[in-house]
Amino acid sequence: MKQRGFSLLEVLVAVTIIGIGFSVVFAAMTGSLKGLGRVEVNDRRMELARTKLAELDLIKKIRPQDSASGAFPDGTRWTLQSSLFIPPVLDGPRPNAASIIRVDLTLEWPGRNGLQRQVIETYRYQLADTTTPIPSLEEQLRNLQ
Repeated sequence: MKQRGFSLLEVLVAVTIIGIGFSVVFAAMTGSLKGLGRVEVNDRRMELARTKLAELDLIKKIRPQDSASGAFPDGTRWTLQSSLFIPPVLDGPRPNAASIIRVDLTLEWPGRNGLQRQVIETYRYQLADTTTPIPSLEEQLRNLQ
């Protein structure tokens, strides 16, 4: 007489193979979710950096060699540092009293491999005005709040 069905050994082997397959799939899903979380945190950090750079657009004049610093709500430290990139030309028959200011936004946050750092640079064209004192970058950013 022929037996129908599976032996206990065949069932155990099949269950073991399915279990190993599920554990591999779940491990891959966990790694993907962790990676997705890191990407979302980085996107949020870049959005905060863009907001800080947009605040610079609201400031009329920036002094060269000035700085400001602070922290975002997520703990990322930021520093703005300005420097004179192209000085104003004040001589000649038609003086060009304008300059180009370079502003570096430095972001620092704790990462998996220690302190992570990213620098975003932007440039600003501004007319030179020696008659009106320019408030500090820190003070102008504080006044925007």
